[in-house]
Amino acid sequence: MTTHPDLDLNKTIRPGLDILANEIVIGLKKRTRFHANNKVYEPGLVLTDPAISLLDYELAKIEQCHAELGRYAFATQDAFSDVSRINNVINRTAPDSPVQKMASGVGERLIAFYRNWTSAACPEGEDSNTFGETVTADVSALLAIMERVNLGKLVAESKLTEMPEAFADTKGDRQGMLDLIVRKDREGKVIELAEALASHYDLNKQYAVEVFQFMIDVTVDIEVDYLRMRLAQLGHYSPP
Repeated sequence: MTTHPDLDLNKTIRPGLDILANEIVIGLKKRTRFHANNKVYEPGLVLTDPAISLLDYELAKIEQCHAELGRYAFATQDAFSDVSRINNVINRTAPDSPVQKMASGVGERLIAFYRNWTSAACPEGEDSNTFGETVTADVSALLAIMERVNLGKLVAESKLTEMPEAFADTKGDRQGMLDLIVRKDREGKVIELAEALASHYDLNKQYAVEVFQFMIDVTVDIEVDYLRMRLAQLGHYSPP
């Protein structure tokens, strides 16, 4: 059976994960150059819309731009904001994909973790002169984190293609699926990569590992949700 090239773990998926790992660590390092600046996460700074936070405002603006260029036509992509009514500004057909559309719904979870992380990893206090730079670094890091965890859909589809009978036998049981999808050796390599990149970019290793361990956990949850959706489509799982 011919496998879609996007489902090749070694040639396509893992190189993509490693590229994003670099982008994430660079984004995190940039963020630690600024104070915690918690005010960018609270309503009040946006002159034209004081009811929302500066982070939410800028995330929506950047994601709108990406949506206009067709980013969210890809089944592996998810957004923090609602981009469903954004029209393309260029002609672009949704690409053929081996992955089914599924909203991961992890945006609030990512932001909650990230806010706690910045409180620990960044110098205490507020510096209004760097609010712009702060939220720019935030958006860059968060978009890369969102993209990386949602690649779990590709990983899940790849593993389902490789072991369809084994996944069917789980009937959607979480632990049964975890036994098939969790690879501690691979997770160990991800953590090693995080430490190596942190050392290279002069980021505290502990802070880097915390983010990458969190991403592993979220990715596994997305894989489980995705596999349950696929098993339901194939008649091997009945959602409660």
